Amino acid sequence: MGKPVWIIIIIAVAICICCGFYISTVMVFPENPATHGYFDMICGMPFVSTHGPHPETFWQKGGDCDDRARVFKAYLESKGATGVQLCWMCRIENGTMVKTRTGDYSHEFVVWNNRVYNPSHNQSRQFYNAPIHEYQAFASKSHGFNTWYFENQTVGISF
Repeated sequence: MGKPVWIIIIIAVAICICCGFYISTVMVFPENPATHGYFDMICGMPFVSTHGPHPETFWQKGGDCDDRARVFKAYLESKGATGVQLCWMCRIENGTMVKTRTGDYSHEFVVWNNRVYNPSHNQSRQFYNAPIHEYQAFASKSHGFNTWYFENQTVGISF
């Protein structure tokens, strides 16, 4: 092979590498290391109980589940993801929301493409790209949650 052929091969390889890097850092999909890395950064922030969601101060102070879920949702949407929903679950008994066995009233997380993303500070409670039924079984067993709400939904779904 002559010199021009090698130059073309080198240029083609360089273009492929650059395109691959661009796609892996700009496009959002669960297998993208940048997406998973951002999720891990959220998980690594300190747990700080906040009254209501305060995603605007999350990177300075840390936060609780609603802050974490909203920061991850905003990241996904900023990268072009669609169908991202904030979800929350609680325990309903006789039509009333009651504390779970862990003392919580509710928990907020993200559902994207019918998969659960729970960026918890507690490693045993982190779920990334998990099936909904798997997360529901975990939440029911560990906390006693029994009702699930999607964003902008006023009627819960029992599980």
